[in-house]
Amino acid sequence: MDMIKDYADKGIYFDVDYVIEIFRPPLMTENSFGERVQSAWDLFKMSPEDGFNLLYYSNTKEIDAVSRDKKLKISIDDFLRWQLERVNEETLYHLAAKTDKNNVDDILIFEEEQAKDPDFDPDSWLNENIDDDSNKQKGLELINRLRIEKPDEFYNQLIRGIKSNNNGVTTWLETEIDGEYDLEKVRELYANWPVPLMVVSSGYFHPYIDPENTSILSMDNASVSSMFVRNYDEDDL
Repeated sequence: MDMIKDYADKGIYFDVDYVIEIFRPPLMTENSFGERVQSAWDLFKMSPEDGFNLLYYSNTKEIDAVSRDKKLKISIDDFLRWQLERVNEETLYHLAAKTDKNNVDDILIFEEEQAKDPDFDPDSWLNENIDDDSNKQKGLELINRLRIEKPDEFYNQLIRGIKSNNNGVTTWLETEIDGEYDLEKVRELYANWPVPLMVVSSGYFHPYIDPENTSILSMDNASVSSMFVRNYDEDDL
């Protein structure tokens, strides 16, 4: 990640293959300007309006980047770590829950934590399928604690889950938006989904670090080739 930090103040453009988003069901019907959301392209990059941060990703060990005229190779782990350090706890919570929360809840020693708190139950706290606001709040507090107290272990485990061949973010792609179904039909199919939806867009994306604002990635140019609702084990249609 040192390379990103070294060049951030000069600006860096990255080439990636996926944009990962999380939406609250049902999928939004209009944006903050009151404009109708009618297609996959209309939905693209709209998840921040639902309170989540975007995640940019590629299924590669390295990604290409350019800072001014200098070509760079950035490890995907460093690229993910840079992003994850800047996204909100709500986004981290659902990324962990939708990949492999066991990677995260094993960071703390269970016996030691239970001795301090008999109700310590990270497996439940990080289970987004439990419809209990107090349970989720404990999960969010755990996420916040881990990113402060055990940042390396936490981010490394989360990155492992994101990249997993079995349950990573580009696996279990279930329904293509504007493929077999248009957005309105997909909206109906997932209208009563019990948890937030993960939507995976593939294509050609060029996010960048603006030297004037290094707190988040920006993106002006994008070409979406497909968009899928992902369903690992949240529910059955």
